[in-house]
Amino acid sequence: MINKLFRTLVVLNFIFSIVEAKDKGIELFNDKKFAEAVDYYKRVLEARKDDPSATFGLGSSSYYNNDIESALKNFEKILNINDKALQGKAFYNIARILQDQNEIDKSLSLYKKSLELNPNDIDSKINYEILKNISKQDQQNADNQEGEQDQQNADNQEGEQDQQNAD
Repeated sequence: MINKLFRTLVVLNFIFSIVEAKDKGIELFNDKKFAEAVDYYKRVLEARKDDPSATFGLGSSSYYNNDIESALKNFEKILNINDKALQGKAFYNIARILQDQNEIDKSLSLYKKSLELNPNDIDSKINYEILKNISKQDQQNADNQEGEQDQQNADNQEGEQDQQNAD
């Protein structure tokens, strides 16, 4: 009887510590205390190394604390877990970082993976469509510039040939 009660208390304590950990980290994040949130999530991960929520929280807090490398590293860890919703969010965040770094093709691919895992994610849908349109526009601009350059080169060669014929 005492063993059963003790086990129940241990389980309840563990559950409350998880709830408290998530609330405290989210509270710091929502208060824009990103450096404190980073420190907090690091402490949580020292105690629970494989906690995907804390890893995600550390990635998000690191991003807003301008530590992009740490953010990417932590979001990438989330890609290897079985929680599809959290994976979708990680793909979204990595795509967003790559978009900021002007890596359009990689970003589009990751937004697409995010949408495959969570088809109802409005942010992924919007960013994917915007980025896809920007990519198309950039390609059209590049094609137009290439065509203009080819035309200018042809005009220059024609002008040089006319000059030589005149001499």
